[in-house]
Amino acid sequence: MDLGIKPTEIKHHEVCQLAEQGLATAHYGTAHSNVQMFMLQNDSTSIGMEIPIWLHPKEWNRFEKTFESKDPLSGHIDVLRIEGDKVWVWDFKPNADKEKYATTQTFFYAFMLSQRSGIPLDKFMCGYFDEKTSFVFKPELKWIDKSL
Repeated sequence: MDLGIKPTEIKHHEVCQLAEQGLATAHYGTAHSNVQMFMLQNDSTSIGMEIPIWLHPKEWNRFEKTFESKDPLSGHIDVLRIEGDKVWVWDFKPNADKEKYATTQTFFYAFMLSQRSGIPLDKFMCGYFDEKTSFVFKPELKWIDKSL
């Protein structure tokens, strides 16, 4: 689904440089693994990778209407970083500039992590990236209040 989020494009963001270096290592079998492991091992703000996240229908009153399901929503956050006073939810997307729904995906990851952790959504930022460019936005409840 498209929430109508318009992210800000940032070329040459630090995560792009880390992705480029991670891809060059080729220690692991996938691009995702190379980027994630490189970030975790070489970036002091990266604190986790492949973070499992979920939301039960009873935790959001619009869940069943939105997802037309009673099954939990789940996923894995590619990279979690602490930058300043914000928790950043990052998703590595080869060809990030061609992504259509990465904003929706990362928004719901932040929303789910906020629900799981009790950290207010305004303490989160979201982004997706490849080795060339990144796209970032502030997750806000207005995206699901007005779109769904």
